[in-house]
Amino acid sequence: MKNEIQFYKNELFENIKNNDVDTLLGCIKSFKKEYKKGETIYLEEDKIYYLGIIISGSVHMLKSDIWGNSSLFTFFGPGELFGESFAVQKNISSSVIFKASQDTKVLFLAATNIIHTCPNACAFHAQISTNLFNLLGIKNQKFLDKIEILSKASIREKLLAYISQLSQEQNSRYVHSPLSRLSLADYLNVNRSAMSRELSKMRDEGIIDFDKDTFIIR
Repeated sequence: MKNEIQFYKNELFENIKNNDVDTLLGCIKSFKKEYKKGETIYLEEDKIYYLGIIISGSVHMLKSDIWGNSSLFTFFGPGELFGESFAVQKNISSSVIFKASQDTKVLFLAATNIIHTCPNACAFHAQISTNLFNLLGIKNQKFLDKIEILSKASIREKLLAYISQLSQEQNSRYVHSPLSRLSLADYLNVNRSAMSRELSKMRDEGIIDFDKDTFIIR
């Protein structure tokens, strides 16, 4: 387990010595669980007591309306946290659905055991609490990025905003999208066929090129 967490360089364990990680995971009551593609992890109105760290695979956060229609709000990949916003609050149920978008392995951590230090007052326990609250701020930025995309008026503007954000995150003009075309259309809240036509126009105009889930900024 320790090697898996180190492999993904998760910021939740920043400034915690390698030999303290296993002790910490036992202290805060952690466990691993695997999910098949399409399997639900948390439903709306579930009480969430454990935040998740994705070891492999990916998780989609979905929001459904009263008619049962679901839309993709955001997504998480290896090394990212999910569910922490609900897990750290008392008497708050989930308002979204978390679902594995591919075969996924998750490390779950008891949120209350992270927030409240153990009787031993371990230094690394205090550190993970600090790291968690720092990550909550980073997660808020991710939601602001989604709001920025949705604020764009046209499909082209939404696509350019999305690709631009990926380019900044990956520090490259050759960017990989973690979303399939269908999921991307859902994420941008646009029609898939109309989005595909707009992508083709942008390629013809020399703005971008693409190959499957890879975009090249010209």
